[in-house]
Amino acid sequence: MVRKTIILLSGFLFLLSCVEVHKDPVEYKSLILLQIFDLDIEGPSGLSKSFLPDHFYTVCDQTGNVYLINNKGEIFQTIELAGDDLEGVEFVEENLSVYVLEEKLRIVIRLTPGGSILDTFQLDIPLQNINDGPEGIAYNPNVKHFYIVNEKNPAMLFVFDTLFQKIIEYPLNFAKDYSSVDYEPVNDHLWILSEESKLLARCNLKGEPEKIYQTDVPDGEGLVMDFENELVYIVCDDTSRLFVFRLPEDL
Repeated sequence: MVRKTIILLSGFLFLLSCVEVHKDPVEYKSLILLQIFDLDIEGPSGLSKSFLPDHFYTVCDQTGNVYLINNKGEIFQTIELAGDDLEGVEFVEENLSVYVLEEKLRIVIRLTPGGSILDTFQLDIPLQNINDGPEGIAYNPNVKHFYIVNEKNPAMLFVFDTLFQKIIEYPLNFAKDYSSVDYEPVNDHLWILSEESKLLARCNLKGEPEKIYQTDVPDGEGLVMDFENELVYIVCDDTSRLFVFRLPEDL
């Protein structure tokens, strides 16, 4: 009887060793909604801080233009780029440049704040579905790396140098899709937004989530983290709105 029990126990332990045990590394919480502002922009996509305090850049995949707005959604400048399918934008302070991401063409366009084109970079990102391409872009000034999230097929975080030569790539697997990314220098984190899953994740620089927050924002496609003030700004493509959230206290 003892021998039979030992055999059964050994078999059970063997089966356990063959099964991958998944432990959710993060706890889901909800962001605290503070305000919602209407935007006079049809289908805003992408969001970035700018050279002005409390002002952001956003892009529009309908008009192909770049807009400078304030934190209440009012337009202060329109750059008529007439891009093909603009999905992401990032302002880089060290060279006073606006980097705009085009999904279908898989390119990044570097602009002056006045709208003059300085460079165009072709991205080494696989093309499986033309509408499942790069969606968000962020810059890390400490290591001079750009981070680009690919929506899905494949869902990836790509790391590029300042000439957009690929350095490394990491798979993303905590949401249905990935629509925006922002770098937060205070704690050296990436914050990654999902449109379909309606969530925001605080990640390490490999795109691995440490905390996840529910946004309940439909079609959230642009993100700015104001970590000093514990605020989160998200633009909604579907309703053309700017959502302002506060992070929960237990960061």
